[in-house]
Amino acid sequence: MSDIHTVRRGTWEDQGEGETTSGAGTAMIDRILTRLSEDVGQENYSRYFSHQARIGVTGYRVEVVVPTGFVGDLLSRRFGESLRKAAAAEMGAAEEGRAVEVKFRVDRGAFTGRTARPTEPAPMPRPAGVVRMGPGTPRTPGSSVLRHRLCDFVVGEANRLAYTGAMQISEGGGPPPFTLLFVHGLCGLGKTHLLQGAASRFRELHPGAKVRYTTAEDFTNDFVAGVRNGRLDSFRAAYRGLDLLCVDDVQFLASKTQTQNELLHTFNAVNLGGARIILASDEHPRQSTKLGSALISRFMSGMVVRLDPPDPVLREQVLRALAARRGLALEAAASACIAEFAGRSPGASIRDLEGALTQVDAMVRLMPGLAGSADGKQTVGLHLVHKALGIGAGNENRGFRPRKPIRVDRISDEVCRTLRVEADELMGRGRHRRVVLARTLVAHLSRTLTTLSYPEIARAMGRPNHSTIVTACQRFGRQLAADEGLDLGPDLPELAGLNLKGLCEQVRQGVLRTA
Repeated sequence: MSDIHTVRRGTWEDQGEGETTSGAGTAMIDRILTRLSEDVGQENYSRYFSHQARIGVTGYRVEVVVPTGFVGDLLSRRFGESLRKAAAAEMGAAEEGRAVEVKFRVDRGAFTGRTARPTEPAPMPRPAGVVRMGPGTPRTPGSSVLRHRLCDFVVGEANRLAYTGAMQISEGGGPPPFTLLFVHGLCGLGKTHLLQGAASRFRELHPGAKVRYTTAEDFTNDFVAGVRNGRLDSFRAAYRGLDLLCVDDVQFLASKTQTQNELLHTFNAVNLGGARIILASDEHPRQSTKLGSALISRFMSGMVVRLDPPDPVLREQVLRALAARRGLALEAAASACIAEFAGRSPGASIRDLEGALTQVDAMVRLMPGLAGSADGKQTVGLHLVHKALGIGAGNENRGFRPRKPIRVDRISDEVCRTLRVEADELMGRGRHRRVVLARTLVAHLSRTLTTLSYPEIARAMGRPNHSTIVTACQRFGRQLAADEGLDLGPDLPELAGLNLKGLCEQVRQGVLRTA
């Protein structure tokens, strides 16, 4: 059941005089709160606003009633500016040359559970289209706020296949060649954007269709609440009568046997009804060792696509799109510099680009004299970028160092997991092709990710002579330079399509992720 309530709007003086907001005014407040939720995130909105704030609007003034001064200070400090911007955007304050004021007022009585006076602001509503979960009550399908659209997704060689698959699922005419798409890749490469964009596009093209985007964590919470409160039938009805189901962060289901079984039954039920499914995970299904074999088999029955880190061309394309949204005009040299800087991060992602651009944007706002101006936009040159990112000050890589020293056994564990080689095989004397490759990869990464010498690496790997490590590293370096291909056989489908350089980078990113 939704917790969207009637909102009172008026002078809100202690004498209790005020007037009821019209339907149009209430709708405007809902739109303001939708903007606020999208800006601060649904989790923050629910945590900080849903139960401890009441809102009203008078002219260009937004008043938020809170139970304590501490809550007021917290909300004002963390979200006051976001609320002001959301209100200003909906009210058209800039066009009218008006300033929007946000005021926080303490009223303990408004939160004691008594009946509110007609002049009191009612509980702050959730944004339109969002339904709060009560105990054991499944969220309405399609109720999530979808922030991303496919038309905003920047396509390059690293993500083209995944994007094409999402487009096929969301707007392909007639029965699609596949009904299940599984997208995997490291964090920050656009998986959530693809899933939410596909859900939005499907809704646009199929009005009235039942579409749901959710995360594996939310699915788990809904399932547990349904079991605990005896409302499992309602939970299943909400999840299984869908036309499109998108589940993000599937890796969250690791070791949750009952939830995995329920998800498997859900897949089977929606598939029988002709529904389409899109899934996203940090790992290939075959690498998810704590998922059940039946669920892995179900994932593998669809189209499995890997999202790779953006190449330099894609990084610049994404950067220009992000800069345009911020109203920044990047000079060509500045754009190339930011893209190159962000690409130094291990497993460079779109979030690294966003972080670097945020630093530049902050520098523009704090020191506007460093930026130029063209066509009403701030123009960012190379000098400003160098200053914002600390380039040339001897600390270019300051943000990309591991939090703790990397150990050889950490590298060995990741290599063995990726290539499915046992640790005793790696430390032994076997000459199987995959085992030899694993040893070589450990030696190479130990040289590039640690400060150990060849003899120290040899001792850590249980080798009697460090000359074998030297030879292996030299040979591997030549193979990387020659961009050699890779053939690991049919039992490692998750590595299909990778060359030697791609395999090395994937393992390297896996090591750095935990370091």
